Amino acid sequence: MLVLGYLIDIAFYILTSMAFYRLAKKAGLANIAWFAWIPVLNIALQLRMIGKSAWWLLILLVPLVNVVFVIIWQVKLCRAFGHSGANVWWILVPFVYGIIWIVWGFEKETQYVGVRR
Repeated sequence: MLVLGYLIDIAFYILTSMAFYRLAKKAGLANIAWFAWIPVLNIALQLRMIGKSAWWLLILLVPLVNVVFVIIWQVKLCRAFGHSGANVWWILVPFVYGIIWIVWGFEKETQYVGVRR
């Protein structure tokens, strides 16, 4: 049973990495799209998609503040791909939220529209 759990985790990781790789290409970041495959760099890639520097990763070291910023970043990321920021509520159900990004990554209709300031 434990092996099955690991296999599901690995499959989910591969699918989400592929989705963010494709989203990075849609966002015009093909030169760093490979960041999607590396655990901490994939967050830096998401930050680049919303126009933030990778230095913002340091905010993740501050307790409680990190939760607020992750939610703000995810709202901006949803909007950057033309989806409602309200989709961020799915972050409370992590598996579902991951599936949403997988669908958006492979969906042709999802396009990068940029970040509004």
